[in-house]
Amino acid sequence: MCGYFDEFSAGLAPAYAFSTPWSEGLVADATWVRGVGDYKKAKKEANAPVLAVSDGPGVSHAYMSALETLSGEVGGAREVFLYDQRGCGKSKSATDGEVYDLDLYLNELRTVVRELRLVEEGGAHVLAHGYWGARLATAMALERPNFAKTLTLVSPTASRATEVRDWRRALDDISPESRNVILAYEADLDDSKRDAYDAGMREFSSRFVSTRGAAGACFDVALAPRTSDAQRLAITGGRYFTASGSLASDSIQLDDLGSRLGANGVRAVRVVRGANDAVSESSAKEIVNAINANDGEPFCAYDEVSNAGSCVFLDRGDYFYESLNVCVELAEDESGGARRL
Repeated sequence: MCGYFDEFSAGLAPAYAFSTPWSEGLVADATWVRGVGDYKKAKKEANAPVLAVSDGPGVSHAYMSALETLSGEVGGAREVFLYDQRGCGKSKSATDGEVYDLDLYLNELRTVVRELRLVEEGGAHVLAHGYWGARLATAMALERPNFAKTLTLVSPTASRATEVRDWRRALDDISPESRNVILAYEADLDDSKRDAYDAGMREFSSRFVSTRGAAGACFDVALAPRTSDAQRLAITGGRYFTASGSLASDSIQLDDLGSRLGANGVRAVRVVRGANDAVSESSAKEIVNAINANDGEPFCAYDEVSNAGSCVFLDRGDYFYESLNVCVELAEDESGGARRL
């Protein structure tokens, strides 16, 4: 589970890692979905499922796989769902007539939600990472009433341009050599510069994305591999530090965001940022403030986690999953309405 047991038990996984029910396969013959947990137990305990939406585009679910501990540690009495977005992991690439764009991935999430019957079953607790994950998750929560019971947004920004600005500023804190090769490659995407670029990105990643580095066990998938170049080229221009591609001017509409989420059944939102994240505190709090600027009680909490980069669930898995479980249980204990966690 992506370094979780490597960190906490010298790689020795508990029995539940092998005994918790699971299933996996393609939905709509395109998107690979993995589900862990016992449906009957979860319904008996009135535990809503958890759905993970990874960052990207082009990053498989693997780096978020320790989320499955939320099911195993309660004997399967909570279902956890993860999926690989189109063009990465075990999901299929775009076919003729399909274009890698925001609509493709929103339609994919709609399909996953429909096939898992998340709305019909009463909603899910949604965990989303990065601007891309937050964009998909909030769009679905605003579109589908009773899809999201809670939202946990890790390292989010209100726009792609804000994320790029913060990441670009963070380049000043790595070695000049790595900074220069990163910017040189992104200037023209010359493949002859790619190996140097990837090496520079590993330094950047170990500083801001996952501070555990190679000890994270899945560090190599924390950023999109070359196999995802096609979708990243279409959506981000193949760049992390330059606003480019179809997502360049994209943003989450903040106007009345809290009221709109609350009206659609979202009972609590939690924004989590690692203290070492390239995304700034002010950028993350922009979303918090927008959600809390509603007519009712504020229901978005902000949590800054020490000794962690963007992937808080990798760097501080102990704290992250324990606190996520507490927040989920608090939201389920409420008799109704939004609440502040």
